[in-house]
Amino acid sequence: MEVGQRLTHHPRLVDESTPTRRARPAGVLGAEVWVKLVDADQPAPTDPAALTFLTMTTKPSSHAANGGKSAVDMLRWINTRGEKGPWSEITTATVAA
Repeated sequence: MEVGQRLTHHPRLVDESTPTRRARPAGVLGAEVWVKLVDADQPAPTDPAALTFLTMTTKPSSHAANGGKSAVDMLRWINTRGEKGPWSEITTATVAA
């Protein structure tokens, strides 16, 4: 996760087999991004059903969020045939107020 601009959240998409590169894995169209904003003192949800679909993206992009909240993200790659991969690990970042 990368944060920096006020009231925005910047997920960073990487392939776990090449975490220092920002390229998508071979045969992948993009990633589904799912998010939930929670109060900083709330635990992060662990069930993907608790998150809301945000976007399908081919490259990292920022999205507006409520300052002071924690953005909880889960992502999964989608291949060129539309098949969905496994869920990513849960990531949490505090949105700069």
